[in-house]
Amino acid sequence: MAKASKKNQFKLSIPSGRELLSSTARRLSRQRIIPSFIRQRLKRTSSQAAQIANNRRQKITPELQAYIQDIDVNKVRKPERRAIRELAHYAYVFDIDFYKNQLQKEAAEEINNIGDCLQHYCTKGWQLGIDPSPLFDTNNYFSKYPDIKESGLNPMIHFFKFGIQEGRYSMDDIHYMRKTADIKKVSSLDPPKLAQTIEQKKIGVFLHIFYPELAKTIAEYLKKIPVEFDIYVSTTQDAVDALTKTFNDLDNSKHVKVKSFANIGRDVATFIVGFREEIPKYDFILKLHSKKSPHSNALSGWFEHCLDNLIGSADVFYTNILELNDNDTAIIYPVENYALSLGIKHDSCWGHEDGNYNKAKPLLDTLDLHHIDRDSEFLFPTGNMFWCKPDILIPILEWDLKFDDFDSEGGQIDGTLAHSIERLIGLCCTEKFHKRIITSYCGYADSKQYKSDKQVIEGRNKLQIDGFEKVIQFKEKCLNPNWKNRLNTFPNKLQIHWVIPNFTRGLGGHMTIFRTIDYLERCGHDCTIWVHSEIKGDKPSRLSSLHKRVIDQCFIKLKTDQVYMLGNTNEDLERVSGDVVIATDRMSAYPVLGMRKFTKRFYFVQDYEPFFFAKGASTVLTEQTYAENHKFACICASPWLKNMMIEQGNTAISFPLAVDSNIYYQSESIKRSKNAIAFYVRRSTPRRLYQIGLLALRALFDLGDSFEIITFGENDLPDLGIPVKITHAGILNAESLSKLYQTCTAGLVLSGTNYSLVPNEMMACGLPVVDIDATHTRLSYTPNTAVLAQPNPEALAAALSQLLNDDHLREQVTSAGLTATNHLTWDQSNSIVENFIRTQFEIAAAPNHQPTLLHCKPLVTIVIPVYNGGKLLKRVVETCLQQDLDAEFEVLIIDSSSTDGCINHLPKDDRIRIHRISKDEFGHGRTRNLGVNLARGEFVAFITQDAIPANRMWLMNLIAPLQADHKVAGVFGCHIAHEGHSPLTTYDLDQHFNRWIFRSHRKPIELDESRQKPDAQISNHERFYSDNNSCLRKTAWQQVPIPEVIYGEDQLWAIEILRHGFQKAYASTAVVRHSHEYNFRETLIRANTEWHFYQQYLGEHLPSTKQEVRAMIETSYTSDKKAQELFPEITEEQIVDRRKLHFARACGYYFAGKGIGCIRP
Repeated sequence: MAKASKKNQFKLSIPSGRELLSSTARRLSRQRIIPSFIRQRLKRTSSQAAQIANNRRQKITPELQAYIQDIDVNKVRKPERRAIRELAHYAYVFDIDFYKNQLQKEAAEEINNIGDCLQHYCTKGWQLGIDPSPLFDTNNYFSKYPDIKESGLNPMIHFFKFGIQEGRYSMDDIHYMRKTADIKKVSSLDPPKLAQTIEQKKIGVFLHIFYPELAKTIAEYLKKIPVEFDIYVSTTQDAVDALTKTFNDLDNSKHVKVKSFANIGRDVATFIVGFREEIPKYDFILKLHSKKSPHSNALSGWFEHCLDNLIGSADVFYTNILELNDNDTAIIYPVENYALSLGIKHDSCWGHEDGNYNKAKPLLDTLDLHHIDRDSEFLFPTGNMFWCKPDILIPILEWDLKFDDFDSEGGQIDGTLAHSIERLIGLCCTEKFHKRIITSYCGYADSKQYKSDKQVIEGRNKLQIDGFEKVIQFKEKCLNPNWKNRLNTFPNKLQIHWVIPNFTRGLGGHMTIFRTIDYLERCGHDCTIWVHSEIKGDKPSRLSSLHKRVIDQCFIKLKTDQVYMLGNTNEDLERVSGDVVIATDRMSAYPVLGMRKFTKRFYFVQDYEPFFFAKGASTVLTEQTYAENHKFACICASPWLKNMMIEQGNTAISFPLAVDSNIYYQSESIKRSKNAIAFYVRRSTPRRLYQIGLLALRALFDLGDSFEIITFGENDLPDLGIPVKITHAGILNAESLSKLYQTCTAGLVLSGTNYSLVPNEMMACGLPVVDIDATHTRLSYTPNTAVLAQPNPEALAAALSQLLNDDHLREQVTSAGLTATNHLTWDQSNSIVENFIRTQFEIAAAPNHQPTLLHCKPLVTIVIPVYNGGKLLKRVVETCLQQDLDAEFEVLIIDSSSTDGCINHLPKDDRIRIHRISKDEFGHGRTRNLGVNLARGEFVAFITQDAIPANRMWLMNLIAPLQADHKVAGVFGCHIAHEGHSPLTTYDLDQHFNRWIFRSHRKPIELDESRQKPDAQISNHERFYSDNNSCLRKTAWQQVPIPEVIYGEDQLWAIEILRHGFQKAYASTAVVRHSHEYNFRETLIRANTEWHFYQQYLGEHLPSTKQEVRAMIETSYTSDKKAQELFPEITEEQIVDRRKLHFARACGYYFAGKGIGCIRP
């Protein structure tokens, strides 16, 4: 008999750590080393800790204890028995019928009780992917957490022991809610027909508003209900007046009644006691309350969730009402999220404690619901916000409860009569009236929480599709030329928007775009450029001085300064409008298709981009941009591309790639080399066939030819591996390119798809070209203007050899190339483009009709304080009147008795109102308060007499933050320099608005609740506000009027609205031209005023000592020198003049610090 190894003997002789600790603990207990009172305290503490750590754990029922004892140890292994015992604590999650429905018939017949479910799940069910109930998805848990699958652990045991504490759930909330909701999405509806049906129904809305700050949120949602209704509000005494006004302001509210009650019984008592007489008057009622649940993470976001899925939109309203109109349905409430559902299942429908059931028991008896006990399962409108038919509430109303019957408020989270009645409402519906309670999740599409959760979920598997993952979210929308209230279209002055990919210097495709824009501007059209980058993240749209500078310095100087970075959300696209919008590549096509506020879409096609990729997702997504159903009018850079677009079913024209003859021409004075080859290299662009070109040059060397190579188009090339003289010229400007072409013998330019600008420019310089022979090149090149060879190294090498050695052939090709390019001017090519754009626009615009002007109350009032506005005022007012908006607006001019006749030259328009005051009555704050008081609009925009809206989108973008969030009280927009002002002024404004302000205001500014008090300290960026270009909400102004001071009223107002709990927003695309170039004296006086204002009103001290102001001068000078590096046109003389102004500003501060001067208007 073999002996056990010493290792095994040693192991057997030592008790396990657990046994050792257990025996030690027993000995310690017997010896009473720890006093009993400490032991009992420790026991209680450890018990509480265990309860917190396992807050979903229950005691095993006696029935399950007996079942586990009877398990056959010969059939069920020990680990599985241990698993059964563990899951027995969570047996409430199992649903016998649900479980059996997933099994084959024979296996299902063996399941007779919860114990059988547990045993089957722990022995084989989890491995088969069987779910215990809708509350746990076995396979999904493994899919989300592969490490658990690899470990071989029972997923449900892992979830309850570890996963729930780690935030690992088998389903995300939106997965669970979509799966379990009865109403999963909005129905296909016929609103007019539904409206007829519903107009015959009386609808009452019952609100309990304990938190008045949430009233405006509720009001914003109620606006979305497309029919009229009555509103009953319960609240505290001090909120009655404000709430009465808030809800009376709703256009769809017929009758509003606000009553104050003591805070007893919360929303339940005020509902069934306070409005007992009103509830039966209606066919349908909506019950809501201002929900905050700081005690429960499971209820985080529940308030918005309820509003979204009850009245999130007109479609949500109609969908819910359609279901409620069914005879068998009496209550609709928002579906519970996962954590809440799990909690209800754990605690039972009556809650964790007995209080809810005990208080409900006498009331159950009055309803003859004796069969309902402590463990009954039933539906009730969790959260107590719902649609219902009042009939099912009658028995509860007939109890004639009084406020005194309810529990006094003590911050209870459960166990009150109000919590009991919340459940009794559901029982009354299903058990007393035998009507259905159904859950709704049809408002998810408009839910911020849904979008946020979905973004997080999708972020777990970030797709990489060559940049398409950043544009695929844009939703295509039908063009709607009649979206605006008034047509502002002028065919000879179109508003043309270009969406282009990001760029750097040296890109030929972008040069073609910018040349076209330049020509269109010279034809009188206004162009706006939107730079779309699939790598820019989710920043909102904004002006981009960087891209404007690169265009002007590295391509062509354009008239437009409207160059923006385009945001990456559908909301950003809604804030873009004009006459024509043009996509320029596969990526820009997606946002262009999402822009609906245009008359016609175009596609500027410079290559067939599906050829850029191997056949796959990127190819398909690119091909999709050319689909006929998009109705693009295609502007193509070659006949080959035109044919491709026509084959796709699109309207298309082609224009020839032209040549700038002022730069590219044959020079008689420059001596041409006899053996130099200009090789166009773009390794990052596979269609330029770099590898084939390199192999061709190596093959040419093998043929024995003597030649040298000059590469261009890319910097930092490696050695080509050819033993000849090689020069890497890199990325060249146009003049340097021309000289290169004029000195070389042949050009090697390979075009895997459409040809580029390079071949024509080479030919114009008398340089013969070698390219591949293919369908697209034969269609693109005029016959005999280039040497086309089969696309292989040997054929291309032979073609190059012929050109180098055959003088006659070289002269023949050169002559043909010169002839072909001699008449190719960019103006001629772009005249084809301009004519096509105008013609297609007129065709698209023809069916459109002038919108019907309803002359209804304006949404916006634009207030312009005026005193001797001069000729500029007319331009300001005309530009305001030309704004694109889907609502009425008016222009209110408050004239302080101007003497220059500027008012007499204003355009005649019924939207203009003029109010005159004396010059003495003017005050920055006072006049603006007067303007708001006189304004008829809900929003009041301010613009000064020297601030010109930069485009027709200004007003739409300025009010957008106010429309998006009722908490926003004020919005200010971006400033750019007036045309003709110094680049230094342009730079200063850009640094201020598009750098500092943009970075600090990507979201509206709002103070934490702890800072919303009269003496709260407000930082510089928080308080910054400019009412030269701003808009406020009139209802917010009624609470916080503009301070009537002679200077700085905008900053002071911003401080006050923040302290009152409002938000302040920055509209980065609401742009005005507004700048000043003050002289020495004006600069000094303004600086002096600024210093005194900061000290008197803000309690801050600006620089005032000699040392401080000198440092300020040097800092400003350094900034100017940096601007000069970016803008070479800034002269030293301008720098010197600016330094004088910095000195003036320093003097103003210094004098103020000495007590000299005061605040001046």
